[in-house]
Amino acid sequence: MHLEVDNLKVNIYKKVGLNENYISLYYDKTDEETEIAKNFLLSCQKKILGQDQNSEKERFILPGEILYLETVDRKCFLYLKDTEWQTDTTLQGFLDRFENQGFVRISKSMVVNIFHIRELKAEANMRVNVILKNGEVLTVNRSYRNAFYTYLKHLKKKED
Repeated sequence: MHLEVDNLKVNIYKKVGLNENYISLYYDKTDEETEIAKNFLLSCQKKILGQDQNSEKERFILPGEILYLETVDRKCFLYLKDTEWQTDTTLQGFLDRFENQGFVRISKSMVVNIFHIRELKAEANMRVNVILKNGEVLTVNRSYRNAFYTYLKHLKKKED
């Protein structure tokens, strides 16, 4: 398969008999597009340990799988498409580790992955509802609204 996104050429090949899958990124200069691709690829290697509260199973979760994080009663939960996991990290610790991967704080107790947002809807009292791709609705607190929009504009500039 061959794709071209802006000036980034993407080739995807299926190769039977590989011992392990791999991805290579070739570039001649470091520009914003290259940095975005590099950060995304590196984020795929960073994982966070989650614990299922019902079965007590543990698994490593890729940041891209996470729709949002929430702290409830001093416990941090990771919400995926159809499951919920608890983690030992704090929201700030998560943001420090995955700051460039599309995560932004929308309230004191919640962080959202902007790559899972379907739409934004303005509400009364300067609040904004974030509607995720799975239909779940989160609210951007007024005190985090400006930082949220600044983050979106910053990311949009990187894409342009």
